[in-house]
Amino acid sequence: MKKILNLNKFSFAQMTSNSDGKTSASGTMGVLVCAIGTLCFLIGCLDKVFINKDIDIITQSIIFVGIGAGLLGLRKTTAELNNNKIQEDESRGQ
Repeated sequence: MKKILNLNKFSFAQMTSNSDGKTSASGTMGVLVCAIGTLCFLIGCLDKVFINKDIDIITQSIIFVGIGAGLLGLRKTTAELNNNKIQEDESRGQ
């Protein structure tokens, strides 16, 4: 049985946006850094197998992907802190 792809459920704009709908710089850069790091990891694997037998590129790309994941985590943590602050302000106003 073949699944039909539903493109309405995924959006690059939503992937890089905050919970309030604004584009997040840390989210955008996190996705970009992770994508570049993954590409460099694959190139490093090819380099290890076929060319130099050196793992420097692989090690550095793992660190690069870690930085990108940290940026994505920062976006998520900042959104949760902002939501908590808004809820506290609303509860004080009542």
